[in-house]
Order: sequence, then C-alpha cells, then structure tokens
Amino acid sequence: MKRGKKPTLEDFTAVAEATKGTISKMAEAFGVDRCTVYNWCAKDPRFNAVVENYKGKFLDECLRSGRVLALGIPKDANDLKKGWVSPPDGSMLRYFISTLGRKEGYGEAIDITSKGESIKPDPVIVEVIDNRDKVEKAQEEEQQ
Repeated sequence: MKRGKKPTLEDFTAVAEATKGTISKMAEAFGVDRCTVYNWCAKDPRFNAVVENYKGKFLDECLRSGRVLALGIPKDANDLKKGWVSPPDGSMLRYFISTLGRKEGYGEAIDITSKGESIKPDPVIVEVIDNRDKVEKAQEEEQQ
C-alpha cells in the first residue's frame, strides 16, 4: 500500500480493524492527515460505513461499562469481587454515550431558561416575493 494514496476498501477496513477505528491512528498508518481520512469517508459511503461501524462498536463498549457501573462490580464464579485495575470514568462514559449514541436516541435535552422562565424566540417573519410575472416576461423576450 502506497503511503498517502487513497487505499482500497479492503486495506481501509484492515487498518480500521487494527486501530479500532481511531481516525488519528488510521491517518498515521496511511501517512495522511486526519482530514484526509474524513474526506475519504465523506466521498465514499463504504469508507464512512467502516468508520461508523467502529464508532458503534465503541458505543457498545461504553454501554457495557455503563451497565457495570450502574449495577456494581461483578463477582466471579467463586463469589469474589473482580474489580478494576483502573475504574471506568463515569463522566467520560456519559460523554461518549451522549455523543456517539445520538443517532441511536441517546443524549440529553437542553432546556434554555432565564430566571426560571423559558426563553421564547422572537417570531420569524417570512416575506414571499412572487417574481413569476418578471420571469415569464424575460422568457418571452428571449423567445423573440
């Protein structure tokens, strides 16, 4: 694979697998900037699907960790607590679930208030301008 050149879908998928879809690491492997990987994804839905798949897998890991946090530290077959070398960061789990999971319905509603009262936006005034008569006149002049 030539560094800097757009890879084949197979190479892209293999690098995504090896890097678990981390865009910075993928870009490094291909010898390009992160924005180049994003451009490849924007221009080729198959590349985008590969990256979205790994985002989904990461979301699944976050949801599993969040479940463990919610239910407590699991026990093994001998009824002993397993624990963590370093515990999951609940704030980061919340962040990842709300951002990566937005398409799947996870997230938070934001209520903008002022002194306890909801802010009501100013009404939007839409003016419709009908230029059909001008267009028709211009078309008639072009035909003559």
